[in-house]
Amino acid sequence: MTPTSIRTANPFDADALSLFAASVFPLGCPQTAPADLTAYIAAELSPQRLRALLEDRNITVLIAESSQCVVAYMVVAKHSPHANLPTAPIPAEFRKLYVDPAYHGTGLSDALIQLALSIVGAEGPRPVWLSVFSENPRAIAFYKKWGFQIVGSQEFLVGTDSQKDFLMLRAIAAGSPTGS
Repeated sequence: MTPTSIRTANPFDADALSLFAASVFPLGCPQTAPADLTAYIAAELSPQRLRALLEDRNITVLIAESSQCVVAYMVVAKHSPHANLPTAPIPAEFRKLYVDPAYHGTGLSDALIQLALSIVGAEGPRPVWLSVFSENPRAIAFYKKWGFQIVGSQEFLVGTDSQKDFLMLRAIAAGSPTGS
């Protein structure tokens, strides 16, 4: 497998990120109707939506590439309050950690999380939260390895399909799985 590089994405990456996201998102919810997947992808993973994220100063998008092809990306919101989570200091949020299945188990996800934690930690210790599909045990186990704990749940709409996501929280954002 070709080595990967990780960098901060920019607005010019929106089209490539959109194509990649549209190809991997359906893998995480195989039971969802195609019409609902199409609606979600059009609303949330379009080039326009991703370009808006890339232009948001509160957001950092990490992109992993191999041979100039996107193989993973992750969205980091540096300040992202949630009604059901602690508010002081304002927590960060990790969103959309999408990895090409060919790169599962290669350490790429760990490298993205490590870098994301360092981005958040550069602004001082703060909690980090994320939302993960309750029917994705592999992802849940991965986040637990990095110190995230399930603290609640919320509805997540994929088109009109209401799914249950777990809210997971990590008390501090430091680089290692143990928070040190």
